[in-house]
Amino acid sequence: MISVSRLISKRAEEGDRVRYSGLKDRYPSVLVFNVTRNCNLRCVHCYSGSGTQLFQDLPLSTWLNAVKQASDMGVKHILLSGGEPLARRDVHLIAKEAWERGIRVELSTNGTMLTRERLEELRRYVDYVGVSIDGPEPVHDRFRGVEGAFSKAIKGIRTSREMGIKTGLRFTLTRENYKYVDFVFDLMMKEGINRVCFYHLAYAGRADRKLDIDNSMRVGLVTKIIEYAKRGEWEVLTADNPVDGVLVYSLTRNPGILELLRKNGGNKSGERIADVTPDGVVYPDQFTPVPLGRVEKLRDIWDQPHPMVEKLRKRRTLVKCSSCKFFDVCNGGLRGRALAVTGDLWEKDPSCYLDWIAEIDDRNKGNNLIPSTET
Repeated sequence: MISVSRLISKRAEEGDRVRYSGLKDRYPSVLVFNVTRNCNLRCVHCYSGSGTQLFQDLPLSTWLNAVKQASDMGVKHILLSGGEPLARRDVHLIAKEAWERGIRVELSTNGTMLTRERLEELRRYVDYVGVSIDGPEPVHDRFRGVEGAFSKAIKGIRTSREMGIKTGLRFTLTRENYKYVDFVFDLMMKEGINRVCFYHLAYAGRADRKLDIDNSMRVGLVTKIIEYAKRGEWEVLTADNPVDGVLVYSLTRNPGILELLRKNGGNKSGERIADVTPDGVVYPDQFTPVPLGRVEKLRDIWDQPHPMVEKLRKRRTLVKCSSCKFFDVCNGGLRGRALAVTGDLWEKDPSCYLDWIAEIDDRNKGNNLIPSTET
């Protein structure tokens, strides 16, 4: 995840202790707990393939034990996701366990179930609520597969903010909604929301590559997002494409940005972050279906460690674009996209748009002024 606003403004943010620590910890700092596959919506781009049919959840005791293991590992953030995490009636007890162990808890939700009753249960334990929005009401409802999803999400956002919980937006860039980036910022101004994260599409679950934008479009959209971030009114982040950081540098020419990006180290799936599916399988992230183990023995995955963890730690020797001078900034990008498109975990991330950045640089400056990040 890249905090565009942090790179531009130098203003400290809560996530800095994870994003820019520069440390190579033994265990992940962030765990995504997909605590259910049940959901009241059926989104066209759902990475977990969740839906309205009834799925059997893992027992509460399994998740509480996972929180204990996470605490012993020194995990700093747990993101509660799904499915729709609020479809699980005891999700507040998972949040409570994490909070009591000093772990920051974030909730990723479609927003339609953010009622005052549920938020009363959660408000003490959750540091941040991220609500997914896909565009204006007709677009959003079409994406979500349920009429009225947008209005319920907006109501949920308002209720969450009224109760004093930090609440922001999540927006996934696709061919069907890319033109609504301006709408997102307009909505933030209208509702007084001060945080947004734009996600690059990952090809997992129901999210097919055909839904993605091409890289020529990608560079223009991220440039627009950066321009909004320069206004300094919001916390603006992008996720699942570390090349965004290179573009921020290319547009600003601030050498301090390269220093932060090197500390960030790019994609750290299986190292700084890991994902637990609703079935209890541990993956390097939400989008890379390479099993590392089971949630019941979460800590063992890094204590032993699992052979794939060892490979991810030395991915520079395996990823086929590792000779790129920006590899220490992006770390090869999202492995799940490479796997989905080519069948090879170590191929180039098809959403890498460095060539487009270089082309813009040549056109605007007369030559490629982006320096090597080699030290």
